[in-house]
Amino acid sequence: MAPTKEEEIKLREFKEEASPIKLNPAEKFLKAVLDVPFAFKRVDAMLYIANFDSEVNYLRNSFETLEVSIVPFAFLVSLYYWDHRISSLYYTHMC
Repeated sequence: MAPTKEEEIKLREFKEEASPIKLNPAEKFLKAVLDVPFAFKRVDAMLYIANFDSEVNYLRNSFETLEVSIVPFAFLVSLYYWDHRISSLYYTHMC
């Protein structure tokens, strides 16, 4: 998660030598990361690449589940319409 612009400005302007306040290790790391060009975009890209295969597998499984569930549903819908057509033909000829 990237810092807000305000947090980024404060970290960039912070001079630990001249301040009685000391940064904790996480803040020091974040301050160092801010000096890397496009660091957060790069991390997002690396996470995307690292998770790509598992995301594809998840989507593949989801689509397989949908395909399996659509077939019986389509069959039931076709039975409903078939029954409806027969019923309407029957009532049309009987009246």
